[in-house]
Order: sequence, then C-alpha cells, then structure tokens
Amino acid sequence: MFVACVFCRRSHMTCDEGRPCQRCIKRSIGHMCHDEPRPDAKKAALNAGENKRPRGNLLFVVPFYIYIWSLNHLLNTLLMLYVYIDSINMNHNNRNGKLALTFASDSMGDELTVINDFLDDMSSSQKTLNNNHNTTTTNALTISANSEDDQPLHSSSKASSCSVTSSKDKFFLTAADPQDGKLEDRLNEVINAKYEAGFLKPYNYVSGYARLQRYMDQHMSSSSRQRILNVMGTFRPTFRDVAQALTDVDLILVEEAFERLLLDYDRVFSAMAVPACLWRRTGEIYKGNKEFASLIDVPVEKLRDGQLCIYEIMAEDSTVNYWEKYGNIAFDAKQKAVLTSCLLKHQTKGVVMPCCFSFTIRRDKYNMQTIIVGNFLPIEIQP
Repeated sequence: MFVACVFCRRSHMTCDEGRPCQRCIKRSIGHMCHDEPRPDAKKAALNAGENKRPRGNLLFVVPFYIYIWSLNHLLNTLLMLYVYIDSINMNHNNRNGKLALTFASDSMGDELTVINDFLDDMSSSQKTLNNNHNTTTTNALTISANSEDDQPLHSSSKASSCSVTSSKDKFFLTAADPQDGKLEDRLNEVINAKYEAGFLKPYNYVSGYARLQRYMDQHMSSSSRQRILNVMGTFRPTFRDVAQALTDVDLILVEEAFERLLLDYDRVFSAMAVPACLWRRTGEIYKGNKEFASLIDVPVEKLRDGQLCIYEIMAEDSTVNYWEKYGNIAFDAKQKAVLTSCLLKHQTKGVVMPCCFSFTIRRDKYNMQTIIVGNFLPIEIQP
C-alpha cells in the first residue's frame, strides 16, 4: 500500500508510486511532488518536541490555588470585621441619642441636615429665650475649637494641592484618550475623572433651603412657617431613604439631565403663549417665557439662574397652599400635576393678581424632583 503525493491527495486523484508521479509531471510541478507526512508521524514529531521542552515545576501550581483561597478567606474575614465594627459604632451612636445615617453623597446628607434643622429650630423656638446665655457660651467654644482645627488644615494645604493637580492631569488624560469599550462606559469614565478633578459638582440645594429660611423669617408669619415646616416633616423620611442611596456622581448625572430639560423647555416656552416658568424643588426659578415676565412685570433675564424664587412672587397664603399641595405629591410617582389657584405679586405696582395655577413635577430616575413647571392664567374679576 503506497501513499499518494501531497497534490494528488489534496485533489483526491489517483497517484502512482513514482516520484515525481505522472500526474505532477503532466502539470509541470514534478519538482514539487513529495509525500505528505502520515498522521502517526505528525503525532510522533509533536510528542518528540514536547519531550524536548523543559518541564516546569508542578509544585508551583499548587501554591497558586492555595494563594487564591487564602486571599478570598482574608477578604471575607476583613468584611466581617468591618460589619462588626460598624454595628458597634451604630449601637454606640444610638445609645447616645444620635441616629447613625450614612450617605453616599455629602450633598444629599447636607440637604437632609438642613431640613432637619428647619424642624428642630421650629420645635425649639420656645426655648431660645431661656437659653440665650448657654447658646452664647457654646458658640464661643465652637468658634475657638474651629480656629484650632483650622491650623492643621493650613499646614496640609501643600499636600492636598499635589493630589488635586494629579487628579486634574488624570482627567485631561482620560478625556483625551479614554479606554476602549461602549460609548456609555467611556462617558461614565470621563465623568468620574472630571468629578474627581473637581470640575463637576452637584447642585448645592443647601443654599436654596437657607434662602427659603431667610425669606420665611422676614416675610411670613409664624403660623405660615409652621404649616410649611409640617409639609417638610411629612416627606422627610421618604427623602432620607432616597438620598442615602445616591452618590455625588449620580447627582452630577441628574444635574446634566436638568440642563437638557432646560434646553427642551426653552423651545416649549418660546412656542406657547401661556405664562409659564420652571423652578427647582427649593423654589429657584431657572427659566420663564416672555408672557410670564410681562405678567409680573420683570425682565426675562431675571427669570434665569435662580435670581427669583417662586415663593417670592406669590402672596403668603398662596405660598403655603403651594407647599402643602407640593408635599402631598412630591414622592408619589402616580401623581405629577396639580390644578389650583394663586395670587401673584406685581413686582412694580405691588398689587396681587388672581391666577389659575397648575404645576407639574418632573422627576428623575431616582424619583427625586428635578424641576417643577408652572402655568399661570390671569383671572379677571368683574366689578
């Protein structure tokens, strides 16, 4: 039994015993005619090559798996230790009368702290007259403690500046050459680097609550302030549950969605003839159309970037009515629009104008109120 040459074997043709064979000679490739190595010969050659290779030390593989198991065991142990220590701290805080709350975002924690301060200040307003001396002493001690705490901060400013510089360099490198992958993953990578460099920050709602507090103290009665604070007390637990799960990066994405909504409503407001404006959940007006500006007699430019607040252009009763209705549907995903009435203040003449008032709450994917859009129709009262 003879073996066909490599060309006859590939063509599945009959081959003779001659080398070169007659078929290869007729095709003028006689000089290339040769036998194909047998499969058994190939296996033998491969085995011979493997036998010639230097064998590694098999004992090296065993410690690798032991290392992986040890590392996993160590991580589990550290995790259990962290949970145990955290539970001890929580029990200690609870025994001291403090509620241990952890927030993934400092901004959301500060916003909830301001709401808590609102309610605590109102509940303790009756005791302030008797505790003026103690409060003054406590403030003096706090100021002295803060002055002492500021000294190491100044000494470590040089070290922190180096880390800020490196974070900025990292952002520029990431933005110039992001890693390969999906577009969404690359966008998140750039956003994270931009946030770490300090170029992106969540919106500071704390200043909005402070502005609301100042306005209530100066222009509203104690009963109206109490009614508004009662509304904040109703949605504070729900707000706390949502806020604890949000990180600063999540809030940055929400802020970017807010900017896109502003662009969308810019086109909507320019096409509608109904007086309308939109504001944040703390009341700062960020956009309004020319009809609304003409209604309250202010320039359109003043209805931007929070220069006016919605509660500043309403009468006191209308402001309280708005906050009460807002609190009823603030975290109810099934409801988003309310139809009511209000009294708007004419900013030049100082008179109030009765209006049919409706507002719609736009929420983000975390069920937080992103913007509130309000429409106003003036009502002419017949004499």
